[in-house]
Amino acid sequence: MKLWDFGRVKDGKVRIGDKICRRLGLEDGSQVYSTLFRYEQNGSRGHEMVLSTFGPENYRELCNLTFYMIDAPGACAQAAKFLADRNVDILNSVSVSMTCGISMVWKMLVDLSYYGDSTQLMEDFASLRRTSPAALSKVEGLEINHSHISDRYTKGMTGPTSGRIKVKPLRKVARSPSLISEGNFTIPKDYMENMDDVKDGTPVMMVGDVDSWVLSMSFLPEDCRLAEISLEIPDKPGAIYKATEALAAQEVNLLAVQSRVVVYGQIMSLDLVADLHKAGDLDQVVARVLDSLGGEFKLRSKWPVTF
Repeated sequence: MKLWDFGRVKDGKVRIGDKICRRLGLEDGSQVYSTLFRYEQNGSRGHEMVLSTFGPENYRELCNLTFYMIDAPGACAQAAKFLADRNVDILNSVSVSMTCGISMVWKMLVDLSYYGDSTQLMEDFASLRRTSPAALSKVEGLEINHSHISDRYTKGMTGPTSGRIKVKPLRKVARSPSLISEGNFTIPKDYMENMDDVKDGTPVMMVGDVDSWVLSMSFLPEDCRLAEISLEIPDKPGAIYKATEALAAQEVNLLAVQSRVVVYGQIMSLDLVADLHKAGDLDQVVARVLDSLGGEFKLRSKWPVTF
């Protein structure tokens, strides 16, 4: 799941909104490590800055771990003791009751630096369940996999590509972390010197990835004109294609797309961040799009993004 917010560069700083700060743990006093990436494609160039509270010396040992538990007093304590006894450090985590009094899930980011590897941890869990079942009587299961923080932090955009987009990391000369102060992240001087098109007033789109605990800052063109648009669309194959194609026909460039089922098989919501600098007036663009789509597609909300 991702969440987004917007800001501008001011005095070499970017203010991180509260909703992202709270979800990613980027509070005042947090130490933040960063990497700057330059992307190039067909003569165009842009920059992205990736921020993480986990430094390059330990990210290779970070794993995503999930406990499945009975929703009862002591369940979290049993899971935490299992890790504590093995010198596994719990970092960011969130626990939620799935069915009150019956089941709950605890998802966490853990550091295995002082323990070993994930395979051995799974073997220890299975062994403890066999030899001392009372120690895990309220813990139903365990899943673990390697975190993607290292890839996102060191490689930039990840996943299969055709190779048309070139990615180059531009790391700082000094490896020391930055501090979040009064909600602001100060862009390192090394980075500013590598970004000729970024100056005071440059728009910034911030995207927080709550699964990998990473914040992405993308620097946008000065002439961008952003809006957030939420549509109600039918929950059936091809609906998202029709909506995005209608927007493309109006020269709308989409920066973010998020869909959610409202009524399964009937209604979905489609939330968009759109750049309208080539498309024209927001009200007129939305009206033309809806006219082309027909009655099954409805507007939920729209508003211009202010920085």
